[in-house]
Amino acid sequence: MFSYIIGQVKDLKEDYIVLENNNIGYKIYMPAKDISTLIKNEMHTIYTEFIVREDSVTLYGFISIDDLEMFLSLNTVSGIGPKAALAILSSMSVHELQVAIISNDINTITKAPGVGKKTASRLILELTDKIDAEKVLAMNPEADTRESTFGKNEDYDVAIEGLIGLGYSKQDAEQALKGIDLEGMDLSTIVKTALKRLS
Repeated sequence: MFSYIIGQVKDLKEDYIVLENNNIGYKIYMPAKDISTLIKNEMHTIYTEFIVREDSVTLYGFISIDDLEMFLSLNTVSGIGPKAALAILSSMSVHELQVAIISNDINTITKAPGVGKKTASRLILELTDKIDAEKVLAMNPEADTRESTFGKNEDYDVAIEGLIGLGYSKQDAEQALKGIDLEGMDLSTIVKTALKRLS
């Protein structure tokens, strides 16, 4: 409904701002890190997403389009709603989150309030294919990616960790992966194949 709103910041709260445009004050929920950069009475462009639910009608906003796009991606993950997505983007930058996803860094993602290991594992599983790993690493080539296991046969160990994070025992995870030809398979495909065997 709204792609962006240009207005004057009238109020700053812990999790939302009031942005005035044409004598209308828009209550916009934003990541804490974005709110901390704003100053009252200054003009700003806020990129927005209008979300209608049965029990709420809410406007979410971000200073950058990249943050908005990641917010929308997070909302496609099963078990992650707008509030959880906002909490994740409040605790880390988009780049940090992307590095955590392609590195299977569950611990970093679980630092976000209300995000447990199962949710973090599901997030990694569902968003890995949507991230351009080469582009992300080019932005920060020294990022810790666990010896660049992404895309190699070492993905077997990462897949085991991911399945355990989803609640399966190590024995069940190993059994599900037994006999799978990992050659040419990326991490997401390995895990999805294992999940089909476990269902």
